[in-house]
Amino acid sequence: MGWNIFKSSKDKEITLEERINLALQKAKEDKRKAGKEIGDIKVWAAEAIVDVYSAFFPNGHLTYYRKQYAETALPKYEEIKQKYASQIDPEMVEKCDHLVSGYLNQIQLRESKLKLFEKIEAEYMKTKEKLKMAEAQGKKTDRIQEHEERLKTLDDDVEGLSTAMTQTYKLDDIKQEIALKEEYFNQLEKLNNQFADETDHTNSLAYKEEIDKMINEM
Repeated sequence: MGWNIFKSSKDKEITLEERINLALQKAKEDKRKAGKEIGDIKVWAAEAIVDVYSAFFPNGHLTYYRKQYAETALPKYEEIKQKYASQIDPEMVEKCDHLVSGYLNQIQLRESKLKLFEKIEAEYMKTKEKLKMAEAQGKKTDRIQEHEERLKTLDDDVEGLSTAMTQTYKLDDIKQEIALKEEYFNQLEKLNNQFADETDHTNSLAYKEEIDKMINEM
């Protein structure tokens, strides 16, 4: 089921501005979530490295020191492996590589998500500005039409009708633009379902490629 902001919680139509604000709120929350997940995954990857190579870190069995080592373990992973991999069980080396590689793939995926949410947010901000301009023009048009109505008996008011129709087209364009942007969230939800199996490390790379395509198409 797609992401739907056409209806409110009470199943009533909501305004274009409300739709934009809801989308902005979702993009910001998704951005925050992706950023937090990136931080968490970096910590887990570093902890995995320290777990495997703890014997080579002074006091590596103590929590206080393990946390310190974890702060640099991920960027120094290749250096750590080069120094100590030959001194531990090859199977443990392979398992550590598998874990770190998987975690890095997940980080790359969320970095792409972060870029996507930033771009969606920027696109919605542009649409919000267009809506403000259209509404401001509409208010101006309303005031002018008050004068035009006084002259209806003298003319057919063709120009006033034309202005009103132009305004309607602007709002219709914005409405269509919002609907197209809402499809970004629906498409992302479909991808979430398609690549839901996170036990397959190759999924995260395929998922990332699809998100990168979305970014490039926007």
